[in-house]
Amino acid sequence: MKHMFVRCTSVFLFSALLLFTACKKGDTGPAGEKGDKGDAGAAGATGAAGKAGSANVIYSPWIDVTFNAVDTSFEASIDAPKIVDSIIQKGEVKVFWNINTQTAPAIVALPYQDNGLIFGAKDFYQFPIVQTGKIFIESTYNTSTRPSSSDANVKVWQYRYIIIPGGVGARSATDWNDYKQVQKYLGLKD
Repeated sequence: MKHMFVRCTSVFLFSALLLFTACKKGDTGPAGEKGDKGDAGAAGATGAAGKAGSANVIYSPWIDVTFNAVDTSFEASIDAPKIVDSIIQKGEVKVFWNINTQTAPAIVALPYQDNGLIFGAKDFYQFPIVQTGKIFIESTYNTSTRPSSSDANVKVWQYRYIIIPGGVGARSATDWNDYKQVQKYLGLKD
């Protein structure tokens, strides 16, 4: 009986060993049919309103401008290739003058007339003339960009223009001659 038990156990173990070593994984079968589309999920919560943007509005960096004497006044020009006929016909171009430094700006919109504040003369004026591809500035004084009187490495009297295409609505609450309001509305970074 003991031999029989050993023999049966040996046959059983040998059979089990053959079963495990002889088995192999078969080839992957074909993919099944695509299932039906599930039901749509519930709508998500409405997000917070976004900040007013400046889509299609174009603005320049602060630009160094050089004026030239012409008769009894001074003239300068700024290349502005994005000013095209459609902008002149239906849009708006605003020009701003920073009479101080970029770190401590004091910005005024053109046209600008001084009542003795900057030059001590009541006859000071500056106004832009916008044409296709250019902005001309007429001035009674030479207001070319120059080094600050306190730091030769810092500039004063730089200019920036903003092009507002005719299709971009301007909020009536925005005063387009107030640079701080324009900067906030358009999200301009200095």
